[in-house]
Amino acid sequence: MREERRSLIGWVAGLLGFCVIMLSMYPTIRGNSGFAKLLDAYPEPLKKLFNLADYTTGAGYLRTEVFSFMAPLLIAIFAIIWGSDLIAGEEERRTIDLLLANPVTRRRMVIEKWLALLTGTVLLSASLELTLGLLGPAFKLHVGWGPLTAVVLGSGLFALAFGTLALAVGAATGSRAVARGVATMLAVATYLLSTLAQIVTWLRPVQPASLWYHALGTDPLSSGFHAGHLSILVLTTIVIVALAALGFERRDLAT
Repeated sequence: MREERRSLIGWVAGLLGFCVIMLSMYPTIRGNSGFAKLLDAYPEPLKKLFNLADYTTGAGYLRTEVFSFMAPLLIAIFAIIWGSDLIAGEEERRTIDLLLANPVTRRRMVIEKWLALLTGTVLLSASLELTLGLLGPAFKLHVGWGPLTAVVLGSGLFALAFGTLALAVGAATGSRAVARGVATMLAVATYLLSTLAQIVTWLRPVQPASLWYHALGTDPLSSGFHAGHLSILVLTTIVIVALAALGFERRDLAT
């Protein structure tokens, strides 16, 4: 955490700036009947694809402009970059042998580095929620803390799952590039699967295989918390952490 404090501050500041820009645009859209009629004329598949339902309301605006893609993407990028560097970065910088020369087991090292990833993801997600919750009313955007917490929690758990995957792939390969590539590819694939399943009928049976669907596909801004979907994200992350620890413990490191 100490090594990455400047990076974390930069991410928080960037996310704060993004939220302020999105909030500042809302007063021109709020209650705009002409804009609402324009959106109503859009084809239904297009509205489903871009989450355009109730766009002129506070919840609808946040769903489309913040949580349909950008905010979860930003937190996921942060988690993947950080997760890929935790072990693979140490190997590439050739500092991991000095770390493991101390009386610290490999399993403990993986778990404690993952706890740092968890802490960073929680702090970034909390900054997103506090910014939207505290500054939203100043821009006439009112969303309850319950729905806002539900959607931010889903975004954070989604990001943590793929950040953890990046950590695991980095621990298995020793390559940050491979870890980032695999985690990013799968994160985008789950997003596309969940989104396209809304308009492509034959994809709907496999939609539950998408972690994006469990995180945000149930529209937590409107429907609130879904313990079953969130538990799948939590269990998936725990399994990946366990596999990362076991795999790294048995791996022959070339330092």
